[in-house]
Amino acid sequence: MSKIFTTDLNKSKQNQNIKVHEFYYSKSCDKTTMGFPKISYQFKTSSFGETLIMSNEIGLCGLAFCDQFGKDTALADMKLRWPKASYKKDTIYSDKEFKSILDQTKRVELCLIGSKLQTQVWKALLKIPPGKVISYATLAKHIGKPKAVRTIATAIGKNPIGWLIPCHRVLRANGELGGYHWGLNVKKNMLTYESKINNTLC
Repeated sequence: MSKIFTTDLNKSKQNQNIKVHEFYYSKSCDKTTMGFPKISYQFKTSSFGETLIMSNEIGLCGLAFCDQFGKDTALADMKLRWPKASYKKDTIYSDKEFKSILDQTKRVELCLIGSKLQTQVWKALLKIPPGKVISYATLAKHIGKPKAVRTIATAIGKNPIGWLIPCHRVLRANGELGGYHWGLNVKKNMLTYESKINNTLC
């Protein structure tokens, strides 16, 4: 295993400024344990390009990046996560508030919707420290499914809240980037950004 993989998730803790609320799809996959009929969305600029933010009455339920596929495609993709909801373009955060959310210096409520395995994977991702990475295989082993690496990778790709749930910190065992739902350039930029910040703090 490459020396870049030094993170022990059993000894890591997620940022206390992030609180997770989780809800599950039913077996039919078209219903959830709660409807959340109203979702607001907003486009803002971040260090990783044009960013789509989505929020419901519980909290932040979507964070996507638009530069590779475009705003319309990103919005359509995210709407599939909440097929029964109604959507309204609105102001969710000011520039200052949004920056504090991305910097994780402001408390934020996350509202996750998915299967139990998906939410288990997403919560495990929250334990990867900034500037650190792990392999897909290590993550699969951590959640007790060492033979289900592909399934775990698929769950990672369904992560609805990019950056804050840091799926970009998962690489292939040989150190290659692997995949990223919003484009490999975005993943590369995120890792480079975190590496620079981490080196500054050292």
